[in-house]
Formats: sequence, structure tokens, C-alpha cells
Amino acid sequence: MALSQYLSPQGLCVLLLGTMVGGQDLELRLKDGGHRCEGRVEVKHQEDWGTVNDYKWGLEEATVVCRQLGCGAAIDAPQGAHFGPAVGPIWYSVIYCRGTESAIMECSHSTVKDYRPEGLSHDQDAGAVCSGFVRLAGGDGPCSGRVEVHSGEDWTPVSDGNFTFLTAQVICAERGCGKVVSVLGHVPFRDSDSRVWAEEFRCEGEEPELWSCPRVPCPGGTCHHSGAVQVVCSVYTEVRLMKNGSSQCEGQVEMNFSGRWRALCASHWSLANANVVCRQLGCGVAVSIPRGPRCVEGSEQISTVRFHCSGVEFFLWSCPVTVLGGPDCSHGNTASVICSGNQTQVLPPCNDSVSEPAGSVASDESAPYCSDSRQLRLVDGGGPCAGRVEILDQGSWGTICDDGWDLDDARVVCRQLGCGEALNATGSAHFGAGSGPIWLNDLNCTGKESHVWRCPSRGWGRHDCRHKQDAGVVCSEFLALRMVSEDQQCAGWLEVFYNGTWGSVCRSPMEDITVSVICRQLGCGDSGSLNTSVAVREGSRPRWVDGIRCQNTDTSFWQCPSDPWNCSSCSPMEEAYISCAGSKQLRLVDGGGSCSGRVEILDQGSWGTICDDGWDLDDARVVCRQLGCGGALNALKFAQLGQGSGPIWLDDLNCGGKESHVWRCPSRGWGRHDCEHAEDAGVVCSGFVRLAGGEGPCSGRVEVHSGEDWTPVSDGNFTLPTAQVICAELGCGKAVSVLGHVPFRESDGRVWAEEFRCEGQEPELRVCPRVPCPGGTCHHSGAAQVVCSVYAEVRLMTNGSSQCEGQVEMNISGRWRVLCASHWSLANANVVCRQLNCGVAISTPRGPHFVEGGDQISTVRFHCLGVESFLWSCPVVALGGLDCSHGNTANVICSGNQTQVLPQCNDSVSEPAGSAASEESALYCSDSRQLRLVDGGGPCAGRVEILDQGSWGTICDDGWDLDDARVVCRQLGCGDALNATGSAHFGAGTGPIWLDDLNCTGNESHVWRCPSRGWGRHDCRHKEDAGVICSEFLALRMVSEDQQCAGWLEVFYNGTWGSVCHSPMEDITVSMICRQLGCGDSGSLNSSVALREGSRPRWVDGIKCRKTDTSLWQCPSDPWNYNSCSPKEEAYMSCAGRSPKSCPAAAPCTDREKLRLRGGDRECSGRVEVWHGGSWGTVCDDSWSLAEAEVVCQQLGCGPALEAVHAAAFGPGSGSIWLDEVRCGGRESSLWDCAAEPWGQSDCKHEEDAGVRCSGARTTLPPNIAGTRTTSTPLPGIFSLPGVLCLILGALLFLVLVILVTQVLRWRAEHRALSSYEDALAEAVYEDLDYLVTQKEGLLGSPGFLSDDSVNKMPCYMRDDEDNNDHRSAPDQRTDAHGEDYDDAEEVPLPGALSASQWSEEEVLPEKVDTTRSSQTGSSLNISREATDPGEEESPWFLQGEEADTEYDDVELNALEASIVTFT
Repeated sequence: MALSQYLSPQGLCVLLLGTMVGGQDLELRLKDGGHRCEGRVEVKHQEDWGTVNDYKWGLEEATVVCRQLGCGAAIDAPQGAHFGPAVGPIWYSVIYCRGTESAIMECSHSTVKDYRPEGLSHDQDAGAVCSGFVRLAGGDGPCSGRVEVHSGEDWTPVSDGNFTFLTAQVICAERGCGKVVSVLGHVPFRDSDSRVWAEEFRCEGEEPELWSCPRVPCPGGTCHHSGAVQVVCSVYTEVRLMKNGSSQCEGQVEMNFSGRWRALCASHWSLANANVVCRQLGCGVAVSIPRGPRCVEGSEQISTVRFHCSGVEFFLWSCPVTVLGGPDCSHGNTASVICSGNQTQVLPPCNDSVSEPAGSVASDESAPYCSDSRQLRLVDGGGPCAGRVEILDQGSWGTICDDGWDLDDARVVCRQLGCGEALNATGSAHFGAGSGPIWLNDLNCTGKESHVWRCPSRGWGRHDCRHKQDAGVVCSEFLALRMVSEDQQCAGWLEVFYNGTWGSVCRSPMEDITVSVICRQLGCGDSGSLNTSVAVREGSRPRWVDGIRCQNTDTSFWQCPSDPWNCSSCSPMEEAYISCAGSKQLRLVDGGGSCSGRVEILDQGSWGTICDDGWDLDDARVVCRQLGCGGALNALKFAQLGQGSGPIWLDDLNCGGKESHVWRCPSRGWGRHDCEHAEDAGVVCSGFVRLAGGEGPCSGRVEVHSGEDWTPVSDGNFTLPTAQVICAELGCGKAVSVLGHVPFRESDGRVWAEEFRCEGQEPELRVCPRVPCPGGTCHHSGAAQVVCSVYAEVRLMTNGSSQCEGQVEMNISGRWRVLCASHWSLANANVVCRQLNCGVAISTPRGPHFVEGGDQISTVRFHCLGVESFLWSCPVVALGGLDCSHGNTANVICSGNQTQVLPQCNDSVSEPAGSAASEESALYCSDSRQLRLVDGGGPCAGRVEILDQGSWGTICDDGWDLDDARVVCRQLGCGDALNATGSAHFGAGTGPIWLDDLNCTGNESHVWRCPSRGWGRHDCRHKEDAGVICSEFLALRMVSEDQQCAGWLEVFYNGTWGSVCHSPMEDITVSMICRQLGCGDSGSLNSSVALREGSRPRWVDGIKCRKTDTSLWQCPSDPWNYNSCSPKEEAYMSCAGRSPKSCPAAAPCTDREKLRLRGGDRECSGRVEVWHGGSWGTVCDDSWSLAEAEVVCQQLGCGPALEAVHAAAFGPGSGSIWLDEVRCGGRESSLWDCAAEPWGQSDCKHEEDAGVRCSGARTTLPPNIAGTRTTSTPLPGIFSLPGVLCLILGALLFLVLVILVTQVLRWRAEHRALSSYEDALAEAVYEDLDYLVTQKEGLLGSPGFLSDDSVNKMPCYMRDDEDNNDHRSAPDQRTDAHGEDYDDAEEVPLPGALSASQWSEEEVLPEKVDTTRSSQTGSSLNISREATDPGEEESPWFLQGEEADTEYDDVELNALEASIVTFT
């Protein structure tokens, strides 16, 4: 009913009048609640109790009611007759409070009269729920903790001064917590406590509540204390041992429950429990726990409460307890104990060296009559009956190694802990790796032992394990709770996990307090209701438990009494379906998926938002975990995903990151804020599932997020429909491969304990049906691995039907599109035929095949080798592409017989030049060779290599030209040839040299079908390996004068650098570019920069990267176009990150400088540290042996290795652990050449850092000069310093004497000297010159390679004056120790020398270069020298090419940097 009926001008006057004159104190109470401080609000007027209408009733009004009654803080202000409708008058139609009043009559209110005649009814009676005057805070539940009372404003601690046991009894009774079992003083106050309660309570123990106890003000208003008082209450306070009707130190175990003595069941009774009982009764220690049927009249006299003591507790009530379910003990078999009877008795220590006899009585029922102080527990398993096994000894908790760990061992643990039967014996740190000692290994229990440490083993503390092998168990008493629903978070069928299986819970009887405990435990609010109108549930399952009766003292569902466990506790119609009424719902909106978006909460029927004040990743983590969306990637502010509407529910959120629900985090208060929707918060979560360890986000090992960490999914019963759901959820197209047997990472402590049963149509993996793995562990042979692709389906279409010949079409994002023929190759065709089971490719007919609509043609280019089984497994490029809008689509004719064996191709006959077969088809024969380009930075540039007879080999550059290169580029689908490189431009290969003197016309289908010297016939070495650069070779860079990760974006295409256009370029595209350039994961376009000067191609526009793309080359775009956009649209980009330094000092650096030893007593011993990713890190000692140490020592120049050091013997390092599981042969030149886990992937801690001790002192490297070789290391200790100096001075004097004699005899002896030394000098210099030349060849990454002028240009040579100065100067020279047949050469850089990119064509002086071509060897030697007069005698320093020994291959020197070559 509208308030306007009562708040007319006349009604408002009445309201104000009531405020002013209605100040008489009326009697107030709360009626029909569970206790004095909750219920329907009633006031007494004219001797009659009446109610208050709930119009405008809220927490402010309830706060005043609670304060007036001394009932603490207001928790809720229920409306709508929540505590039932009253009878009698309705005294108030409206009450309005500010919340600060001390009594309800101080609030504004309507006239006191009965409003029933005016149409109000008791269906709108107001109520209040108060916290109560006293509470126990900071304990394990509502029945233990620090005593605090409510002042009407805040909770205030009570001091321990003069606090009595009787007062504690009253508090325990008021709280419904049984009896007091402990009163402790000296408990430190909270830091936030600004006050202490200024009264002392003088209870007599019989008062109904603390509020009514007598109080005495503390002297001076301040109570004397040494801290706060803490009280522990329990309903399990009294225990006794009964025999023949009397209590003594042996007999049946009985406990007082709510005033009635009941015997305990023996099914889960343990020796640890018995020890606690004996200690509590002052009866010494437990000697035995006899078992057997002992009939007790009346099943109600036996309790199935299960205690889980460790054995060192002083009272039974301090042990963890489980009440729910339990075995059927109605026919006896009660727990009994025989104590030693002497509380001061000291027992002899137990002997660990002797295990118990298998199956002995002592093993089953008693402890040996000795002292054993060890304790046992299960950790990180979610309860006392599952987890990692840990033993306490000598003050340290330690673990058990899983070597030989099985169910017999687990049975001992479960029985020892009173946790029933063992369901699973887990290994490999299934419950996470522990810490501390490893107490036991190679355990071999029979299953009957009383203690796990009494089983046969290797010996206490003896092992060869690490914590990644920690053992665990899952016992039958392990319990878990959940709600099952397709679309609701806090409503569904209630299920409990017991005895290794999920089963239903029965609903009769299930009162409100039980429903509240369930909802609270599931994080779904504080109240709920049973829904009996739902249809009967389909399927069959255990119906585990019925008759659940929770009490106010129960802190969890497991403590609620119930009927015993039974597989059929009720009928299917009685399965419980619960809706938690106080629950809130959470969702993410407008983020492109269910795991990213604006955060919205549903409460009171309205979706509202969260303000971003204080919003950070900790808050986002709670949201992501609550939604089952994995980890938080980003916490978004300022309504980045759009503004919401409706209420703003939360502000100033301050989550710790571990809360179960976001509304449980500290905040300003529900609905309280000072924000607008422009400040709405959002999150980006990682998602529930990911594919890890593959080549991108669309392939790899299947892992799901537990809310804490990523956990792999086993391949046991993993299905293709499940994989399809994963691929669709990740936006990765369709599943093309599901693999098992993938090894788990060694760091995986757990495997996901459920099997997914997707049907393939679900939107996300998290909504698929799941089945718990038997025993909590899934059967597997490894992790499941899935490969997804957006290029999953291909077909050949002719006249509208799919067959084994026709136009190549591919399903891309759900639409069939024809592929362009511009880069279509025979290798691609072979893969298509194989994928379609159509045999092999016979031809690829070309020509215009018109397709209506240019959008139906895709310019995606595949670069297959020809041996792949599926087209999607080939490298792919989508960026750019030619304009195919007018036809020219790819076509294939397959042989049609997948089992057909074709005749072997004849290599001796080359194809006719220009033949149709040359251009469009493969010869109708089998050719198993493969072609690839290596070390060029992509599939379309590099050294040419051919696979034949299982070996990759190269092509010699004799006669290598653009015609040869064109065949290679076309064969690989890489467009046209831009450059045919020689002299191992992309580095020297290995293996055979398959072809030499190649003479292609340019039209052949395969490079090995060109005329040549013959297969495998050559006179070359790998320094002459041929290479190509094709037009489809792509590279990316940013151009800026002073910034590393910001600048104009340029792409290298068709041999030229050109700009990239910025329209449209979304965030995902920018992120892809920054990531590819090593500049972080995000960035932004800068549109405010001035127009760029100069002209250049603007190669590509319309780039639209997708989540599935792993590089810019895979992103679709408009076709290549020299003028794709205007100069105003050239992209200038700023990336958020910076690429890490590649070297610890100034680049460049050697492998030696990326390795160091730290913490040792000398420079050649210490902890091994490596430089990677911009920082120093360590190496884990897994698999670390003398072979690895040898490589480190040799790499550092420290001589042979003496010792491989483990376990951080030189002290633990810091930072990353870069390498793990390093495996060297011992002869590698660098640690990087050894096998190892991927960088940064380890399961180690710094306590496992590896070290070395080497035999020698470290040698010092000279500065790294291009072309120099390191000097030989002198033998230490042979010469003293004075002796060395004398030798040097003597040598210098001798050298001066020789020079003088030589000058005197120069003219007379010159010709004879020349003739006698010329051959020797030629021999000495030749090989060293070869070494220098190959080192100076420009590689792909050199400054000159991708310069604008770098393609198809003459090589640059040194100036005359440079050469003249070079060989006349006398720089310092070093001597090196080489092999017997190797002479020394040294290259000294010329100061100020220009790089290749700085030289111009004017600097090429061919007339000053001596070039001689040998007709016999087909090689040349180009050496820069001073032009000499023909009449002068040539300098002996110059070596002529025609005199070269035919034993050596000829070499060509194409200098990329000006340099001097000197010979010694």
C-alpha cells in the first residue's frame, strides 16, 4: 500500500507530532525467532502487544531495535511477516530511523493506533535479526574464540581480569554451544581494538544469557587485564570409560551428548583417539582398543560421531569431528579402550627397527606397550581424510616418498587416522609437494600395521627422493559437497561425495537451520529453501544420507547428525533440490565471452555493478575463481567495456584474493558508494580451459584452472566431442587432432580428478557433464593434447560435387572459400590428395576459373613440404596476398587411388623447358624428396636444402642464378625469386651436397629436375651453399630514431621495406605486433604524430588478427598493394613493453659472457648462473652430472671439471630458475647446445641450484674482434715473470738485427726470397682467409641484408686508400694455436669503417679488384688491394689467384665491413 495514503500533509503533521510527543518508552520484544535476539518486532501499548508495518523498514530501523534490546548489531531486517503473521493490533504504519537512535520511540513514526481497520494486514509485519549481545570471535567457529560484547555501536573485547568460569558457562549456553571446556587469558587484543569493555560480569552460571548477569563497573572505568579472554565451548565435553556399570580406566567409551550418555561406535575408532581419552581421564596411555560385538540396547544409545585425533591432544573435543552419516552400529561393536592406568607412567620408546608381525593381534587392536610421540596427518586434501601424508617427528613435519606406495600402505594410514578404508594411494605429489624431511621410502606395509611408521621400509629418514614424489591418500571418509544445476550457481540437486562416489542427499527431515548450514558452506548466502516442485531427477546414483538435523553449534555440514550412510537412503522422489534464497548471482557482460566483461551482481531482482575505486587484480581473481573462469589477466576500470545500469552494489572493494565470493570481500558496504556507472569495474579472466605447451593458443596439452593453478587433464576417456567444445570455446575453429600419451610436466603435482563427457554442442567446457574419476584419480597414460585449426576442412569441387579432382575449397570460419592459385604448389596439392584419401597429386591445372563474388576467394597461402597428412599442419601465411577477385583459383587432379604405388621418378632426365608438365603438373611418378629453406627467418628465404634418403643436403652455388632460384620459390609457393645468394649467405649447411652446376630454365616443377652435374656429384664445400630470397619473404620492424619499441611500422615484402596502414587495427592486432617484435603484450596506435617524410610503398591495409593467429603473417588483410592507403594512414605504434637485453653488458656478446659462477671460493667454482630474457638466473640440479659440469668449465675456460655440485652448495641464488633437466654429452661447446626443459620451466626451488668446481683458473678473453681467434692459453708455472721479460727483450733485439740485415741485402736477395716463400705463404693464408671470409658473409639478420638497397646489388669492396693503409700498417698481432695444417691469420678492424648499409654504389670500384676465375675449379678469389704499376714488382704481401693450390676450394670475399687482413 502506498505511503502517500498516510503521508498526506495531514499525515506528515501526525508523523512529526509522533516524533515530538511520542517519546514515552514503550516495551519492545522480538517474537517467534530462534532466540531472544531475532523475530517479529512487537511493541506493547495499552497492555496489548502489536506489530509494526514493514513499509520503509530496513537495517537502520532494525539497528535501533537491536540496540534497545541489548542484542548487538542488526544482521537483517526481514519484511513480509518472515517470522509468521501475528494476531492483534498493528500499532505502527511506518517508522523511520536514522540508525543512531537509542530507542525505537526516538525515531519518526506514525501515530500509535491500530491500523488494521485502515487496510493493513499482518502479512507485512516487520522483523529483525540481531547478532546477540555476546559472541566468540576469531576461533574455529561460533563456539570458540575471543569474548566480545556489543556496545550498541561496535564489538568490544572483554578483558581477562576477574573473568570467571561461570560466566563462560552462561556464554556457552546462550550461544547453544554446549558446555565450556576452556577459559584462556593473556590473549592479545586485536590491533584495531581501541576499547575494552568497562564492566566485569559476575554470572552465577544459571542465567539464561550474559545480558542478564550482574555487572560491576571496573575501577576508574578501566578493567585490570593482561589481555582478552578466550572461551572454548563444545557439545563433546564429557567422556568416560564404563565397565560393569562403573567408570574407570578401561571399558566402553561413552560420551555425554546434550545431557545423555551414549556409547561410541568402533568402526572409525583409532589408537590415537584412545590415547587422547586416556590422557583426558588421567589414565595414562592407551594399551589396546579391544574390538568385537558388544550389544547395546536401543540403537539410539550408540553414536556414530567420528573423531580424527592425531594422538597428542589433551581432550577429545579438541579433535576434528565428523557426524554426518556413519556406519550402522545398531547391533553393537562399540569402541573400547584399555588404558595403562598410571598417568605418571613413562613407557619405553618404541623400536622402529622391528616391524609388527603381519596380521598379529597387536597390529589390529593395540599399540605395543611403548611410547611413540610421532603424529600423522593428511594435508591439502580438503579435509582430514584426504591429502598428502605427513608425519611429525623431532619437531618437524615430513613426508613419505611414493616409491612402492600402494593401497596396503594407504590402508594403514586411513585406519590409523580413523578415516575408514583407503580408496586411492596417490603419488607424484598429487596433493602438492611438501617440505621438510622425507621420513620414509620404499614402504612395504601388509595393511594390518597399527602405525604407518611400523611398516617395513628403507629406514627412518633414508631415501633417494624429492618432494615431487610425495605420497598421498584418499580415504572413504573423505567428504565433499556440491549443487548440480545446468544454469544456476546456488540452486540445484544437493550431492555429497562419500566412499569415492557422488550421490544424492535426501530431504527428510531438513529444517531451515540445515538448509542454512548447506547454503553457508557452499558460499550461497545464509538461508535457503527446499524445492519440492521440481520433476524427479533422471538417471540413477547413490542416495547416500537422510535424516540430517543440523544444530546451531555445527560449523559445517559434516558436523550435522544424520542417519547412517546407505546407498539407498530414500526414494528418488525424496532427493533434495535446494535454492539458496539469500544467494547473489555473478556474471560478466559485454566482454565477448563468459569469462571477460563488466562485473555485474544480481541481488533483490536487480543486476547491478561494482565501482572501480580500489579495483585491482586481487579483486579480479576472486571474480574469476567464483565464475570458474581461471586466473585473472586484467582488472579493468572506467567502464572500459561499457557502462552498466541499475544499482551500484559495491565500492572500495579490498579483496585478499582468496575469498570464495566477491561480496564477501571488505567494502564500503552493500549498496553504499559515491560512484557513477562511468566507473564500472570489469575483468578479463584466463578462462576455465587452455591449451598449453603448443605452438600457440590453439594447440597443446589440455589444462583446466582449479581456481588456484592450472591442472592437466588426463587422456583417459578423453573424447573428440570434448575437444570440439574446447576448440570452439577458445575461438580456435575445429579439433583436428586428439593425442594421448603426452608426458605430464614433472612439476605437475596433480591431475584433474574428473572426466568430461561433452556432447560437442556445449558452449563451454565448464558446463559439460563431468564424472568423478574412480577413487579420485583418473586412469591415464599421459595428458590429453588437442590441436585445433580454423583450416580444418578442405574439399575438391567439380560441377557442384566433391570428389578427387576440382577446385580447392576450404571451410574458413564456417564458410567455404576457394583458394587462390597464385602461390599454390604441387606440395600443397599432394597434401590435399592425401588428406582426402585420393592418392597423390597428378597435376595442378591453372588458368582463370571465374568465381562469382571476390569474397568467396581466399588468399591464404600454405607452404607444405608435401609429406604432411593434413593441410592445416603446413605453415600458413594470410597477410597480404595477390588480388584473386577475377579468378585463377587453385585446382588439383589426384590419382584417385589412395593405395596406388607410382613408379619412381627418373632423375637423369630433366623436364623439357616450358612444357606443360613443367609448369602445372608433377610427372606421373613417385618423388619422395622434400625441399625447404633454412636459417632465413621464414619459409620463403634461406639456404636451399633437399631431403633425400633420410638426409637433408644442400646445393652448390656454382652457376647458381635467378632462374634456379625461381624454380625453388615457385616449388615452395613463395612467389617469385628476388635474389639468388651464394657463398653460404645464410650460413653453411651440413650433410651431403646434392646438386652442383645447376642450369634451370626457370620453368621446371622441381629444382632437382633441372640440368646439373648429376645427383650427389660436386666439387664444392658447404661454404658455397646456395640460398634464395623469394618475394613472399616477410619481415617486420619499427622505425624510430631513439625508441626501441615505438615507431613507424614497416613490413618487408617483395624485396622492399614499406609502411603498414592502420585502418582498421584493433587491440588484438596491435598486441600481436608488439609480441612479435618482443615489445610486450600490448600497445597503442599513435595518430597524433606528424606526417612521415619521404615516400615508400604502403604495402598492406585492413589487417584483422584473430585470437588463433600466432604471428602477424597469419592475420587476414587486404591484398598487397603498393598504395594501400594515403600517407596520413601510415601506422605509428607504441608498445607498452620493452624487449629484454640480449646480453648482460653491451651487445653483442658470446655464450661465454652469458654464463658465470657465483658464490665460490675462486673464480672457477661456484653456483652456475645463465643470462636469459634480460636477467641472470640459475640452473636446477635435476640430472646435473659431471658431463654438464664439464661443458660449463670448458665454456668458461676453466679447464676440466672436478665436481658437479648439487643442492645449492654455494648458496641459493635468486631470480628465475632458467634451466632444468639439463643433459649434456660432455663434448658440447656451450651449455646452450645441451638438451633441457624449455627456458624457465622447472619444478625446482633455489635450494636445488646447481654448481661446479673446475680444475683451472679462468682465462681472460681478449676483446671480441671480428675475425680474430682466441690466443692459446699458456701453461702456468713454467716461466717466471722476469724470465718472460728477458725472452721478450731478446726476441725484440733479434728481430731488429734481422730487419737490419734484411734491409742491407734487400735488393740483392728479393727475387730469391720471393720465390722461396711464395708457395708457403699461399698455403699459410689460404685456409685462414677462407675462415675469415665465411665469417664475414652477410647473414639475414645483418644490418645490410634487409636494407632498402640490399637486393640484387653488387657486393661492396674496400677503397684503394683503405687497402693501401691496411697492409702497410703494423698493428698488434696475436698468435693462435691451430692444427698442424692450419696457418694463422688475423683481421683487425679499421677505425671508422663503414657498414654495408652505409656504402653507396659509387663506392664499388670494380676496376681496382683483381678477379681471377679458374677454369679448372670454377671458383674465384676476390681480394682488395692497392693498384700497382704494371712495371713495378708486385709486393710479396699480395697473393695471386692463379697460383692457388687446387687442393683448396676457391673462395669469394664479399666484405660487409671494411677490414684489414694481415698474415703472420
